[in-house]
Amino acid sequence: MKISEIILDSLPDQGDTTRIARRLVQEPGQDTFCYWNRPVLDDPILRILGEEERPSSLRIIFPMARTPSSASPHTGWRQGGAQVREHDRLPPGALLLTAEGALLTTRSSGDPAWAHTDTPGVVTALRTMASRLWERAEPVTPQDLHPTETERQILAMLMQGLTDRAISRHLETSDRTVRRTVAQLMERLNAQSRFEAGVRAVERHWI
Repeated sequence: MKISEIILDSLPDQGDTTRIARRLVQEPGQDTFCYWNRPVLDDPILRILGEEERPSSLRIIFPMARTPSSASPHTGWRQGGAQVREHDRLPPGALLLTAEGALLTTRSSGDPAWAHTDTPGVVTALRTMASRLWERAEPVTPQDLHPTETERQILAMLMQGLTDRAISRHLETSDRTVRRTVAQLMERLNAQSRFEAGVRAVERHWI
């Protein structure tokens, strides 16, 4: 099925696009699929998918990373409990898909032209395509991901012996977010203590 053969509602306004994206992913228990084959990672759609209050489960595919450093933008998705994979032959553009509908790009270069559909037959066809992409994609290994700048700051403060509350005040975020990030960093570093996580981070030249 080609995009030109299906019924789509064009969304010329970015506000409409983000409003529909938020509605799609915030349905309780919703399974959300996304592939993102666009060079822009600082995008409102991706920011919505990374929000802490997102109740749906998320599977997201990025283009295959060529070097370890290119995987660093993926780190944040795992923090929110998302399953992240990479694919070396993703279709151009992007797709956000739930059982309630889909957002997809209709132009792969320049500024994206987004469109929306909730036609059942179209959604079913897109879900079939999404399943095939997911099956052929490679899981991103957490240990291979370079830390984000925020994670680097947290690791450095762990080495200094700061508490979660002190770190959260410094970063202007919640204690829960810090605790969750520290736990994930310890798992990635195979560390048994917070101090050991800092030591292992130094050994890997993360900080």
